[in-house]
Amino acid sequence: MRITFDPEITREGGQVQVQISAPVPAGSAPEYQGTVTGSIVLANAGEALTAQGWLQSEAVVQCSRCANSHTVAVRIDVNEECVLRDLDRPQAYTARESGTVPFPILNGNEIDLSELVRQLLNLHLPLRPLCRADCAGLCPHCGQDLNQRPCQCATDSSDPRLAPLATLRDKQERKLQ
Repeated sequence: MRITFDPEITREGGQVQVQISAPVPAGSAPEYQGTVTGSIVLANAGEALTAQGWLQSEAVVQCSRCANSHTVAVRIDVNEECVLRDLDRPQAYTARESGTVPFPILNGNEIDLSELVRQLLNLHLPLRPLCRADCAGLCPHCGQDLNQRPCQCATDSSDPRLAPLATLRDKQERKLQ
C-alpha cells in the first residue's frame, strides 16, 4: 500500500485522498479473504498528518464457542495521527511532549500505509467471534459440537463449588418441616 509521495501533503492544510484496494499486509494475525479496500484522506495538520476514512476486509476466525472457522466482516473507521518520518528509523517512534507517538508512514520517496493498515485490522477483530448468535458450543465433558447433535453426557448443571450451600439449604428445609 505504497503511494508516490505527493509534495502537497508537506504544506499545512494540504491533503491527499488515497483509495485502497490491495492484498492484506503481511503479518496480519488471522487469515483474510480477498483484499482490503477503503478510502483514507491524509491531511497536514501542522505538527502531524491526520489519516481519516475507512477500511474493510473479511477475516477468517474461529468461533469462541465451537472453534469452527467462519468469515467475519471487519470494517474500521480510521482516525489516526501520522507523521512524515521514515519507517525504518528508530527516532520515528519517539513520543512528543504530549506523550503520544504518531505513526510514521514515510518509506523513502513513498507514503507506506501497510503497517498502519495491518495494525488497524488486527486491533479491530472481534474479541469473542461467534459463528452465529445461538451457537451452542462444545460439550465441556466429551467435546461434542452441540450445534451438530446433542451428546450423551449427564447434564448436571450444579456447580460443585456451591455444594456446601446446597447442604445448608437442605438442612434449613428439614427444620421448617
